[in-house]
Amino acid sequence: MNKQRQLLADLEDDICKLQEDIKGLELQHHSVTVGIPTQQTVWSVAAEYFRLFRHGFRSPPEALDAFALKFLMVSMAPDVTNGFECGPQALLRNWKLFSLCFEDVYVQVGRLETGALFDSLIASTTTSITISSNTLRQAFPHLNSDGHGGVRGGAWCPLAVKLLGRHLVVQGSVSFDWDTQTDRVVKVVTLLDLVTPMLRLFGSLEDVSRVFERALITPEGRVYGAEHCFV
Repeated sequence: MNKQRQLLADLEDDICKLQEDIKGLELQHHSVTVGIPTQQTVWSVAAEYFRLFRHGFRSPPEALDAFALKFLMVSMAPDVTNGFECGPQALLRNWKLFSLCFEDVYVQVGRLETGALFDSLIASTTTSITISSNTLRQAFPHLNSDGHGGVRGGAWCPLAVKLLGRHLVVQGSVSFDWDTQTDRVVKVVTLLDLVTPMLRLFGSLEDVSRVFERALITPEGRVYGAEHCFV
């Protein structure tokens, strides 16, 4: 019996060590494939930003989560803003919220061009997303008759039923404002046009308006955190 217990204890130790080794290898892999540039420009930061977040950022491994935050902290100002919140942690949290709301997130970059400001860069994007049952609960809970995404029972309205399972292709843009004094990004603004694919789906501005009327996501793609949810 004691021998069996010792074998189990040794096995648990080996498993723990293996898990730590896996985490280390994950971080090494992403450090190579999503490298932090040593000499930063707004162009190089934008390229790494899109490479890191092209599939969204849903339930990342711990090593990748830490690496993503490090990348944002190194390449962006401590008070970097998206127009609503400040700090690298806020940017990462917004990516996580968006990725939790939608399935199959994939961001493709189109044109990259300098903006009206000399030190800004604007990227046109095409973002593919799928509307899942989780999307309805997280982003459009008001479309359920209980007003809370079905957590209290209720039934989904026809608009929600029509949304479920739909694959949307969304045009948008991401702008990066650059500070030449610190060689860091000071502002990142993402704008999505969710209205156009919704209008194609429903064929009615009135229906689109109802979908977004009390939604926890704006037509521009900003997802509200849990503190904004209905209670």
